[in-house]
Amino acid sequence: MTRKMRKAKDRRYVVLSLPKLPKPIRNASLLALLVVGSNLLTHQLFNPSTSSDPTPLEYVRTRSPQERSQNLYLLEKAAEHIDDLDDFEAKVRDVSQMLEIPPEWLMAVMYAESAFDPGVANHQGSGAVGLIQFMPATAESLQVSAERLKRMEAVQQLEYVYLYLQQIRERFGEFDSLTDLYLSILYPKARKQDYCYTLYAKPTIAYRQNSILDEDKDGRVTITDVDRRMKRLFPTAYRQDKETS
Repeated sequence: MTRKMRKAKDRRYVVLSLPKLPKPIRNASLLALLVVGSNLLTHQLFNPSTSSDPTPLEYVRTRSPQERSQNLYLLEKAAEHIDDLDDFEAKVRDVSQMLEIPPEWLMAVMYAESAFDPGVANHQGSGAVGLIQFMPATAESLQVSAERLKRMEAVQQLEYVYLYLQQIRERFGEFDSLTDLYLSILYPKARKQDYCYTLYAKPTIAYRQNSILDEDKDGRVTITDVDRRMKRLFPTAYRQDKETS
């Protein structure tokens, strides 16, 4: 490589001279560049979807029929908010095993509370956040803030789902049904009560924030209402019991 210096209008420029390649090599290089460019263009035009990884929802839907038959209950719904589906599914199964409940129950209550959006906040202004709608006081009892929970990925937040439900389990006993598990999130004191037991009633703020649970619209949310809602929305999980899980 040689370097030539010249002045122009009181400024100095550096001119680099590269050794001239033989013509056959230059022609071969040009031809190679044209071929590579053409292949890349063709690939983008006719295979646009292969340029990026499939979305979580596409990942679930493109599984084989056999794989889909083994999908975790409501996993396709979870794919709308969760990217790391494999880790999420594995964590749900681990947490369910530790709590000694069917994973279908855990998936159902999380969907009922948050539709699997770990960052969602309660639309009625209760301050609840996350997969099972942790109340701020509940979060503090777990030595974490509601705001921090809201920022967590689903897999990490499942650690706190486990901690909370394990506390309720130790205090009130084993979970014996989908409705019982859901009551542990809504109103733990209602567990093991008669089905006419009232959780919320008009005209309280708590009733207004949970009025969607009032299945018969009589101004009271009873355990019967909660049970009917679980059976109506999640028949597969509702029929699942511990012995068959």
